[in-house]
Amino acid sequence: MAVVSAAVLLAGCTAGSDTTPRASETKQPGGLLSALRPAPVIIPEGATLSIWQPNQHRGSKIVNEHGSVNFNVLATRDLERAKAFYGDVFGWQTLQLPAGVMWTLPGYGDHLESFTPGLRKGMADMGAPDGFIDVVAAVNPIATDDSTTPVQWNVTFAVDDIEAIAKMAKELGGEVIAGPFDAPWCRMAVVKDPQGATFTASQFVPENRDVKA
Repeated sequence: MAVVSAAVLLAGCTAGSDTTPRASETKQPGGLLSALRPAPVIIPEGATLSIWQPNQHRGSKIVNEHGSVNFNVLATRDLERAKAFYGDVFGWQTLQLPAGVMWTLPGYGDHLESFTPGLRKGMADMGAPDGFIDVVAAVNPIATDDSTTPVQWNVTFAVDDIEAIAKMAKELGGEVIAGPFDAPWCRMAVVKDPQGATFTASQFVPENRDVKA
């Protein structure tokens, strides 16, 4: 799976037409040596995320490996509003797949292919859906009768053995909120750490390619 790269020009945080929902900055961008310049922002529905303009630090070099970031998912109650905002700010588009709604960035697959030659063919041979190589994140629409789930970005970490991770999380004082359960292309669990932070752990399972979301 692809991983979000929020390396964008800071000026783009509030760029767009007068009809496009805008974000508000929570504070001025801060200098982090010469590596990057971050800026936390709040999107129109209230979810907070950080964007940054790269300099010497270009982003994660290790992803999709055990213990590293695997995916990012936006939980939203207003998909159309989210489409307008992220489309204007980042140039993202949406792709409807059997696994759900995905955010795509046109050309992202070419970028990945340049770093990993043969990736596009490998994904095709594995049966990945058309357009999936351009996926940068996913969307989880919140049900209309769900008043408790907050609008937020969620992070997913890759693991080699989801059953072992769920067991270990409980032994270390955490709580397994959901799962482990089968999902498209993976098996995952939602975990709350001892301090209350939640995340998703996901094991890649190619045999689950046809599992419905």
